[in-house]
Amino acid sequence: MSLLLLDRIPIEIFHLIFDYFWAHEILHSFNNISNYLNSILSNYNRYLINFESIRKSHFDLVCRSIRPEQVITLILSDKIETVNQSQLFQSLFSIEQFIHLRTLKLIELDDDGESFLSSLYKMRKLLSLEINTNINVPLIKRLPSLDTFIINIPSNIHFNIDSSISMIQFKQLRHLTLSNCSCRQLQKIFDQAIQLTSLKISITFFDSDELHAFINFHQEKTRLSSLVSLNLFVNGGGHTMMRSYVERFLAPLQRLQRLELVIPSLAEHSFLDAGQWERFLSSHLSRLSTFNFIISSWSSSTNIIEQYRRPFWLSRHWYVACNDDHSCLLTVPYFASTLINNPSVPLSPNCTTLPIEQHHIFHDCVTDFTFDFDECKLLSRYNYVKNLVLQCSYIENNVVDLSQVQSFIVSTPEWSLYKIITLIKEEMPAVISLTLDYAYPRVSYQCLENISLKQVKKLCLPEYRNFKAIKPFDWSQLFPCVERLHISINSKSQIKCLLNQFRNLISGYFYVGFGHQDRNKSIQITRSWLQKQISCSKEKITKNFIYRIENRFSFSLCLWIGEDDEISENSY
Repeated sequence: MSLLLLDRIPIEIFHLIFDYFWAHEILHSFNNISNYLNSILSNYNRYLINFESIRKSHFDLVCRSIRPEQVITLILSDKIETVNQSQLFQSLFSIEQFIHLRTLKLIELDDDGESFLSSLYKMRKLLSLEINTNINVPLIKRLPSLDTFIINIPSNIHFNIDSSISMIQFKQLRHLTLSNCSCRQLQKIFDQAIQLTSLKISITFFDSDELHAFINFHQEKTRLSSLVSLNLFVNGGGHTMMRSYVERFLAPLQRLQRLELVIPSLAEHSFLDAGQWERFLSSHLSRLSTFNFIISSWSSSTNIIEQYRRPFWLSRHWYVACNDDHSCLLTVPYFASTLINNPSVPLSPNCTTLPIEQHHIFHDCVTDFTFDFDECKLLSRYNYVKNLVLQCSYIENNVVDLSQVQSFIVSTPEWSLYKIITLIKEEMPAVISLTLDYAYPRVSYQCLENISLKQVKKLCLPEYRNFKAIKPFDWSQLFPCVERLHISINSKSQIKCLLNQFRNLISGYFYVGFGHQDRNKSIQITRSWLQKQISCSKEKITKNFIYRIENRFSFSLCLWIGEDDEISENSY
């Protein structure tokens, strides 16, 4: 389309289009095309900024082009591919400048978000706050009147967040997600949050007091009448989870329309009884339209499955299945596994109530597939696998649609590098991320000299530090367009060599594994040394990079590299 035609499109149409894209996508596509478009970009006031895994050049473009008052959504991340991002952001802006901000998401920030959280009470228009952390949640003293509040902590990490959120007022809250929250704290929240309609909560009973608080939750006269959606994860923490405990918690929630229940271990056998569920739901949760569960018990037999073929379940399309070893009963397709480790036979009709014409769902929902042993005859085909792991010497034909795979992990030395590269080149055009997780044999240049995979943008080499060859192997000949590199090293010279090879890097993670570092030969790196290596790689002088070095227990270096010339704080 010519510039003349673009300039005839009404402003309102561009605004409608922009509402569906992130800020960096809008600016990258429309910036500096014409004065008319520049004016539209400058006056648009609903920018959604997502800095998670962003290229530094796009981060620079957004910070240079957008005024804080134009932003309604902001996502910040200090994960290894955007290292020290929050610190750089705060050197350019104050969070108080974002006067129209409605949604804020903080992902694994270096200070756990404390520097942002201390000022959020000034953000009068902020409606949604999400904190993703795996270390700690700082004390949150004051917040504006939020509509949505989320704290996400990985399921394998446990720490108490009660003290961190005890001072928050929840009077206007409608949607709440909390990991590792105690029942006592939850009761206090519900006493305030009288408008709460949606709750996602994870509770682990590490002691009998906490279990007692759960059992007697409603004796505290908490108000839950407005709750219509509940996601409940309850872990007995070594105690058997009794059905009566959960029923006493759920019974007063008579407005519930959606219920998701997860009991990961030690569930009482009566949880599997369809008849008891029918009576309880009919008596107490008659408005329920969606019910999904996954319950771990050691007796999810086919006799149990038969109970769920009654009209009460089938008329509502509430279908169930048991997993391969009959240790879990789950609703499908909602909780159908997305991960498969080399299954040998399809699911028997006796193990599910899902209509047989819908059994393809069990294959179509699989996105992660692992070949982990040889000579296994697979009778099904998986057409939508995105992540493929290879742990054996053989891939059976026509089991996985290799053309759909985006991430490929090889963790067996039985596959030569030539064989891997050939497979990707001939059958896996969508692969953009490759991990070679094994000790590499000697590599011959001769068999690989005419092969390159420009499609691979992310390369992970966990065993690179153990690679031995007469001369350094130039991995960039095979992967000339790699932008993100995760790699183990054992010396400073390896970092220099890798930076010189991979000239398109936008992020790098170089690390020495625990127990592999000689404390007498510690790796010492300065900013000036890094600048020299990056400048040589880019073939121009550049200072536009951010780095972080960890050297307390084991060495690691994170790099976030700009693709343009130096951009100082004053140039934003």
